[in-house]
Amino acid sequence: MDVVEVAKALASPTRVNILGWLKEPGTHFVSRRAGDLGPAGVCASLIAEKAGISAPTASRHLDVLRRAGLIESERIAGWSFHRRNPAGLDLAQQLLDDV
Repeated sequence: MDVVEVAKALASPTRVNILGWLKEPGTHFVSRRAGDLGPAGVCASLIAEKAGISAPTASRHLDVLRRAGLIESERIAGWSFHRRNPAGLDLAQQLLDDV
């Protein structure tokens, strides 16, 4: 994990919001169909809708968070699901504490 990548990921209010929403997905997202919310995470379409952004823009934000190690992503039946990466968030906190 790179402190610069973490800093870039956290530099966007949208990405910070996404991390917060993924902390308690049941509070922030309403499932429209079975499987939108679950152990695999939150469907990217719900994240885009909540953020008020297009699917491609949400995908770019989610990719930045994933590359920084702050979230994990999984594809299931053509859908992309995202969840927080607790170990990555802990490591990011340690890296930022050392700056």
